[in-house]
Amino acid sequence: MLSRTRRWPALAAVAVLMAVIGASCTKNNEAFQAATFINDSRAARGIASLQFDNRLVDKAQAWADAMAAAGRVSHSSLADGVGSGWTRLSENVGVASSVAEAHRLFMESSSHKAAILNGSYTKFGTGVAFANGRYYVVHEFGA
Repeated sequence: MLSRTRRWPALAAVAVLMAVIGASCTKNNEAFQAATFINDSRAARGIASLQFDNRLVDKAQAWADAMAAAGRVSHSSLADGVGSGWTRLSENVGVASSVAEAHRLFMESSSHKAAILNGSYTKFGTGVAFANGRYYVVHEFGA
């Protein structure tokens, strides 16, 4: 067991590592929050958590930024910018007053909920952009 004087630096190092890992997997805190909502919803139903894929993260954030700049919600071309080798891709897009509200609305929509809870997906990326008091949220799913 670590002594008290050695325990605090070790805990601080773990906290820094967790922050770096989270920052490299999402582009902002809101995107990380969206990702957490997805994996929590899956876990509550016994479905395996999704793993971040940087290609999907980059695409999701770029599309959220584009929607926020345009002031409207639309789907992207699924295969654009994510490389090859995918057997299945899906996307959720939405806008709401908060990331939590966006997740609630996704879960109330049968098609969006189906994408979130689809057990065949193993990878994902989330993106969130804020403009004019609204959060533009994008989920990219892949297998």
